[in-house]
Amino acid sequence: MDMDISVRKQFRYLILPIIWHILYLFFADNVSKIYRIYFDLIFYIGIAVYFLMIGSISLKSWLDELKNGRRFWLPVVFNIIGEIIAFGIGMILSAMLPNLDDGLNVFKLTGWISLIAFIITTILLPSIAEESFYRKGIINFNSKTSLIFSSIIGIILYASEHSLKPLGLLISAIWAIPFTITYIRTKNIYIPMTAHFICNFAANGMTAVIMAAKMLKIL
Repeated sequence: MDMDISVRKQFRYLILPIIWHILYLFFADNVSKIYRIYFDLIFYIGIAVYFLMIGSISLKSWLDELKNGRRFWLPVVFNIIGEIIAFGIGMILSAMLPNLDDGLNVFKLTGWISLIAFIITTILLPSIAEESFYRKGIINFNSKTSLIFSSIIGIILYASEHSLKPLGLLISAIWAIPFTITYIRTKNIYIPMTAHFICNFAANGMTAVIMAAKMLKIL
């Protein structure tokens, strides 16, 4: 998809995912922690399938990009380092404001089915759904003004998907910044997608392993 697409044309193909996003925000807080993982799973599947179907991203192209050596992997590494810093800043903010609810802990895993849903929702799908929508779908390179404005919108939408609490919004927005900068600098969505997948695998993969161990009564 052309990155120099007009704002009007861009809005036309973003109508459906934006409506999907608004519906998600409208109902998400009313879903219990037990069922929230399945609710988020449906949301991510919808976003990922849409952008794959319209050709905005391609899994084959992603796999091909992984073979491009230093030119591809060096910015991936820098993106991961930036994300580690962003995550650390978020942890500091949470520690400084312990009495504020950040709205980020919304899942309660109850068994193997919910654990599988957790793995798909927090490790496999976010890198596809979030990067294709909040970065490549939203960010517009037509002018410096549209680039700045659309980047801010993408960060806000990404943050709102994670939490509507003020502290959670701020923390999630900080998480979005390294991915956004990487995409703007490289104009290659597969670089932040890869960094996003690796970060989620490292963070949420450990959670999944611990939960599996508890269910197997190893821990």
